[in-house]
Amino acid sequence: MILHQPKNMWKFAILALVTLELVLLSALGIHPANATLSNPEFYAWNFASVGSNELVCKKTVVAPQDLVLPSSPMQAVNINSAIVDDKFCANSTKPVK
Repeated sequence: MILHQPKNMWKFAILALVTLELVLLSALGIHPANATLSNPEFYAWNFASVGSNELVCKKTVVAPQDLVLPSSPMQAVNINSAIVDDKFCANSTKPVK
């Protein structure tokens, strides 16, 4: 019985190596999908301009920039907003003036 243990151990070692090889090949060989992220858009009620009392529906777009900010772990973004039709904010609660 002692003579059969090394044989079983070699079978186990070979099986483990083959399994490891398959895992590594599948992990390194399969590339993730090239997903594209669109710029987030938000619709919300906001004042038409600074100092204005008129509430309007605004579309806000946040776009990342390829700008390195020294001493900051944050990524630079460009924020644009525009007044749009009120139907885009129909599901949002309009704030009280």
